[in-house]
Amino acid sequence: MEPKSVVVTGATGFIGQELVHRLWQAGIGVIGITRTRAEVMPFVPFIMDLLDESEPFADPPAGTLLGLIHLAGHAPGSTLSPVALHETGTARVVELAKLWNIPKVIYVSAQGATMSAPTAFQQSKWLAEEIVAHSGMNFVILRPHLVWGTSSRTSEKLERLGRLPNVKVRPIHVADVAETLIRSLWLDRVDGKRYEMAGPQLMPLESLVEGASRSFMRRRRHVTLRDLDAWGILTPRHNRADGAWVSDFGILPRPVLSTRTH
Repeated sequence: MEPKSVVVTGATGFIGQELVHRLWQAGIGVIGITRTRAEVMPFVPFIMDLLDESEPFADPPAGTLLGLIHLAGHAPGSTLSPVALHETGTARVVELAKLWNIPKVIYVSAQGATMSAPTAFQQSKWLAEEIVAHSGMNFVILRPHLVWGTSSRTSEKLERLGRLPNVKVRPIHVADVAETLIRSLWLDRVDGKRYEMAGPQLMPLESLVEGASRSFMRRRRHVTLRDLDAWGILTPRHNRADGAWVSDFGILPRPVLSTRTH
């Protein structure tokens, strides 16, 4: 029997690490597209620079490829332009999927991704969605809200900052995002759809950070709504829950402050 694998971009990131762990637990191999090779990697590395359009694609790895999960993206709030990785990188990912005869592309976008979104991050995520949606391939697009869990860069950033604005969020646990990605591989009823993903708890952002941080009282700088938009943490005008995600994937979302990652 041929080995079954999933191709993953961004496998070393916050969501990627959780996803890789769960795929291995399910007996599915992971081929991680990465620019560099580290001494220890929890996946089979496939060296490739998504931004180098002059780099030719290599032959596909042996075995059955179940799908390609595209997680690699620009970090919200970075001073670098998000356009290159979200647009050029996504176009390269789609081209690779076609060349390797991968049956489905699953793209993790961001909630609030629209053409008229307030930030370049969200606008470029929408453009990447369009590249995937008009590729002619089977696809699923997921738009998670504030993804939360141990070792989240977003939570670490907020823990270091000052007073937060009085806004409410629906954080989603990283384990629920990873499980949804895995179910996307074989659920035909979700093909060709875009899903808004949010957790079951509507809570003040300050309460969320306070519950996850012992250093909460040491923060000083005032954080604005514009800061939150720039970091991909959506303000109430984008904050909504979508029941279709829960019903179509059969996921029972867990509360973020009372559940461990694994």
